[in-house]
Amino acid sequence: MPEVYCPFTVRASPYADDAERFLVRSLEQTGAGPELGTIGIGRLAGLAYPEASREALRIAALWFAFFWLFDEAWADRLPRHEVPRLGGVHRRVASVLAGARTGPGDDPAVRMLGLLGDAIAAWRPGWDTTAFHHEILRYLRATLWEVELRRRGAVPTLAEYLRMRPLTAAVPPSRELSFLLCDLRLDPVLRTHPAVQLAGAAAGDYSCWVNDLCSLETERGATMNLVVVAEREFGWARHRAAAWVATVARGEVETFRSVRESLPATVLVGVDLPGAAADLERYLSHYEGWFVASARWMPRTPRYRPVAEVAP
Repeated sequence: MPEVYCPFTVRASPYADDAERFLVRSLEQTGAGPELGTIGIGRLAGLAYPEASREALRIAALWFAFFWLFDEAWADRLPRHEVPRLGGVHRRVASVLAGARTGPGDDPAVRMLGLLGDAIAAWRPGWDTTAFHHEILRYLRATLWEVELRRRGAVPTLAEYLRMRPLTAAVPPSRELSFLLCDLRLDPVLRTHPAVQLAGAAAGDYSCWVNDLCSLETERGATMNLVVVAEREFGWARHRAAAWVATVARGEVETFRSVRESLPATVLVGVDLPGAAADLERYLSHYEGWFVASARWMPRTPRYRPVAEVAP
């Protein structure tokens, strides 16, 4: 695998081990099995959100676990004979987001979503979940595109994949949840600014491309990977396609840094909002954890590499 470029300082939450232990108990509670408790999700959360509180990091671990459980069962490795069940599963997720309780008969991913909702309500009962829930449902719909391509054994075009990959990787709901986990505040004038959105998109895309590099031979399968898409699109050999994806990932870092440096001139001029500069810097700073988590966790986790190959 080509080396993953990340220039940001590595910081880790002191609550990462606590999040790991909490997740193991949650996996037992949902009947999900022990696998996700062995891949270091607590460490991932601790790198992505180094300044989050203990409660916030536990919520991050629940969110990552829901995403992986759902992706594993109902997208990445969904057997063809299970495809007809997708409509019912999606409706069940929607009902849980609307407030329905889960039970022993529910899929482990759905039960994990119930635990996530309970944890958020207990910690921040006044938090508006509207945008977060909307993006979760959009993620579910995006996986249908992925499932259909896999069913046909088709490789998407580069344009299709670049647009859809952040959606199937649940980047938008993760971004919404960050406002809760990191106590972020960003006026809509700033949040909807194209340059601010470009910086956030670069961080999300970076995580997608690093994930594709690290999971090429394990999780993503034969078609849903930027390396495979580049092979088909350009007629390249695998090593050349992988090197190109590493270059694309590095480009996301440079985009983020250049946009961030330019924002005071491109965004804040003429903006009369108290604390706008500090809010914007705090919002952008939290993305450094996304870059670090992708670059440090993904190449090392047993999720994508045998334990014997994982560097200490």
